Amino acid sequence: MTKQDTDPEIKSIRVFFAISPNKIAQKQLAHQAELLAPICGGRQIVMPHFHLTLVFLGNISVQRIETLRHIIRNIAAQKFALCLDKISYWKHNQIIYLHAKQFPAELFDLVAALQSTLSQAGFLFDRRVCKPHITLFRKAAHPVRLIRFIGLSVNGFCCNRNQHKQALTMFHSVTGS
Repeated sequence: MTKQDTDPEIKSIRVFFAISPNKIAQKQLAHQAELLAPICGGRQIVMPHFHLTLVFLGNISVQRIETLRHIIRNIAAQKFALCLDKISYWKHNQIIYLHAKQFPAELFDLVAALQSTLSQAGFLFDRRVCKPHITLFRKAAHPVRLIRFIGLSVNGFCCNRNQHKQALTMFHSVTGS
């Protein structure tokens, strides 16, 4: 983030890089959430808002979006599979989320490549340790058990602008398995 990104006179949008499941995986996630809703309470995340954040940049001026699109074209990512086979509850944040018992190294290689490329281009971002997860519920009252795991295969790279939230999400396409 720069002064340009925080100046209230300049239009900005919320930007993050994330893995976004395809429609099949989104339906699996929505079904899992529907089964858990009566147990945990809270506000259920709905399709197509499921995602696994890799790097969060925050508000970025719209003038810098093309620069972001340009620099991410140079990021090479290996294909990898991800099995969301664990459900957890962050009491402090009151969220219920899916994550993997074991993450593939390629996922963290992708995060490192994004962070390195963004740093070299002068972008600031949240540097907290990446804890990959997909949120199912916000303001949840109770922890729950996983009904069934969800498998994802990350296999490509693309950019998308989220018109609903006026945010730019740049993500790897994902297929459910």
